[in-house]
Amino acid sequence: MLSILPIIAAAFIASEGGEELRLYQTTASKDFREITTSGFTIHSYPAAPALDVDKAKTLHEFLGLGGAMTDASAWILANMAKEKREKLMKELFTPEGCNLTTLRLCIGASDYSTALYSYNDTPGDVEMKNFSLARDDNYLVPMVKSALAIQPDMYIFASPWSPPAWMKNSNLMISGQLKDDSMGALANYFVRYVEEYGKRGVKISAVSPQNETMCETGGQYPCCTYTAEKEGVFVRDHLSKAFKKAGLNTKIWVHDHDPDKRGIERVKKLMAIEGVSDAIDGIAWHCYCNPKESENMAPLKAAYADKGFYHTENGPHVVIKERTEFWWAAKVFGMLQSGCAMFTTWNICLDELGTPATGAHLCGGFTVVDSSTSDVTYSPQYKLFRHIGPFVKRGARIMEVEGFRDGTRLILFRNPDGQYVLVVASDGSLVRRIQRRRIVVKYKGKYKTLPLPGGEWSVSTLIFK
Repeated sequence: MLSILPIIAAAFIASEGGEELRLYQTTASKDFREITTSGFTIHSYPAAPALDVDKAKTLHEFLGLGGAMTDASAWILANMAKEKREKLMKELFTPEGCNLTTLRLCIGASDYSTALYSYNDTPGDVEMKNFSLARDDNYLVPMVKSALAIQPDMYIFASPWSPPAWMKNSNLMISGQLKDDSMGALANYFVRYVEEYGKRGVKISAVSPQNETMCETGGQYPCCTYTAEKEGVFVRDHLSKAFKKAGLNTKIWVHDHDPDKRGIERVKKLMAIEGVSDAIDGIAWHCYCNPKESENMAPLKAAYADKGFYHTENGPHVVIKERTEFWWAAKVFGMLQSGCAMFTTWNICLDELGTPATGAHLCGGFTVVDSSTSDVTYSPQYKLFRHIGPFVKRGARIMEVEGFRDGTRLILFRNPDGQYVLVVASDGSLVRRIQRRRIVVKYKGKYKTLPLPGGEWSVSTLIFK
């Protein structure tokens, strides 16, 4: 028996002079950890086609994973004890955690704010003489700057849930549409927002004119519906020109809603408007629709290859327990593989009730901060992000790889230095009740098997070069 031990040990060590190889895994029973694994071998596994990395198709660049620093999230962070807050910020924004590198801000109140507010409630103030970020200075700006201190290259973008009430035909933040004669005022509002954040050391790299352009909330929380035609006119004739006049290079992303059939048709109409394509830099998407509907984006991405696609919102839920690690893999991998350069969760933290909130939704936090103890728990979405964010670099390419997936969900990245990152999510179900799921990777004529735990969910990250 003793004579076998060296052979077994050697089987789990990459061959001398061989490839760089690391494996990280999280399961239902074990937290995130690095585990020992075998190297690549010249011997193939004929039971099923391997994932052929050498033949993988190169897709678009990866910008990063991100989250929303909502008013609610900033309020929770600001009220945590310093030691616990600093620990959570590191778990959010460093490679020791999930390494968020993009950040979404809300321009005024959203449904996850401590109150309804805008930055200028003075009717008729088109020149924005009374514009003020004083409310954000209390805790939102400090928390954003704390994140920037950890992640200086953070890519920050912003969206309003509603213009100031006086710019709308309802005179309310929680319903209605932008008045035609308020477009110039709203463009000036955006300019002041970007400028004022810039004065505070926070660069706003992109904005969308409106969060969820097709959503009327029925008086529940801030919203403003836009037809494709109205959004097109606003960005072409007002917002892009106002940014240019002010000397701002802030990008404009349109739509900021789902890629369901209605959303896809809306984007087609928007992009068909003369001059709109020249006025915008990209299209923003959510994924609250069926995961398969993310595939609707691929033809649009091909048609508008010069425009970036960006996933800007979808996060955990307090009640819906089906949003597991495996469920999130379908969403995140699907949006990235269908054209998006990034995937952004919603509130980076909320309490156990999914509050503070001004609206009726039961969204949960990416991380959950207990309202009594400030102890932190981590959502399934966080656990999936943990397997991507620390390893996939900005500028990496998302790859399309063919081969047998054995009931798993997976995505492949190639970092700028040529390193590959394969992320595999499994629900733990067995094959014919007696076999575990298994992935085989082919790379430079060699093979690597990745046996997955049976009977429990898992997320695995294989890194090789």
